[in-house]
Amino acid sequence: MTLTRDSIETVNARLQRDSAFATALLNEAILLFLNGEPETARLILRELVNATVGFEELANQTSKPSKSLHRMLSAFM
Repeated sequence: MTLTRDSIETVNARLQRDSAFATALLNEAILLFLNGEPETARLILRELVNATVGFEELANQTSKPSKSLHRMLSAFM
């Protein structure tokens, strides 16, 4: 079976239209951090930022450089 749509696109579209889904993913990221899986948690947070406010707007709101935010939410630290 051939996939017709990238899974990231599907998740991003749902995040933009379904705030309950976004909340559930945020809660999952929190649980992952608490359970010792920070790499996966950061990747989920990265997708949340990309699909919602974007890194430039988050940088403006937090007064942090967007490159620093990208690094903070990368898989490897």
